[in-house]
Amino acid sequence: MNNTTLLKILKLSSFFIFLGRAYQHLFWDAPYRSFFWDQKLLEPIINFVFDTSWQSYVTNLNTDYAIQILTRSIGVLYAVCAVISITIDENSKKWEQRILKLGSVSLVLLALMITKEKFYHLVMFFEHTIQFGVPIALIYFLKHKNTPQLLFYLKVFIALTFTCHGMYAIGVFYPLPGNFVTMTLNILPISENLAKNLLFTAGILDFIIAVAIFIPKISKAALLYAAFWGFITAFARIASGLHYDISLSIFHQYLYLVIYRLPHGIIPLLVYLYLAKKEIKDTKTSNTLISGLI
Repeated sequence: MNNTTLLKILKLSSFFIFLGRAYQHLFWDAPYRSFFWDQKLLEPIINFVFDTSWQSYVTNLNTDYAIQILTRSIGVLYAVCAVISITIDENSKKWEQRILKLGSVSLVLLALMITKEKFYHLVMFFEHTIQFGVPIALIYFLKHKNTPQLLFYLKVFIALTFTCHGMYAIGVFYPLPGNFVTMTLNILPISENLAKNLLFTAGILDFIIAVAIFIPKISKAALLYAAFWGFITAFARIASGLHYDISLSIFHQYLYLVIYRLPHGIIPLLVYLYLAKKEIKDTKTSNTLISGLI
């Protein structure tokens, strides 16, 4: 795999992340109320700056309307970033690069909002590393064209995402999310206890994969599993929804969850393909040298 192909796949991954988040923000909702309705954090500001009581602030319909406008506006930003992700190259206008950077920063802030909503579980933030890291990696690669460094960064993104997912799946450090169990039960005809045991096993494998991708002899196998598991967990969102009903409304409700998670499978597959191609190339070079010596 040459740098051109690598860049195309990286751009496609960034496109899916921004497209999925744009879909979410434009048609559904985002966790910004966890910030704007945080009384402990914002009440002093509301009282002092706006000379308004907290009760008046949170019950004012204009407050909720402003949050909705903000959410939709960020959705538009993400939609523009999705288009730029596909079209951008090293010769693109500076304003395109700036908008993509703004979108990347917004994804980091979104991960922070989700973390706040989930009671400040730090692993929740790092579980989104691929989602906010890939656009940043795209910007980096367009500027520096440093493939080995890019691959290292992508491996770190994969390791952090899978480690944090595993910490939730084993239900030891943090409570096992109910939606993990619900999705498993909706997709597989098994008992709740078996679903929890299955998730625990998957969590342990997540930890193993996070380490194995840095070990040369087993990295490709680990990356293949990571790609498989990334795609499975992405499509599990919509497969679980189809348990309730098979309709366009169900696809509309769950599709964005699949779209922005597709890079969880694409990025490990990208690194695998690059390493596999490099190994073939190195083997051919080695054989040529040996033939020359003989």
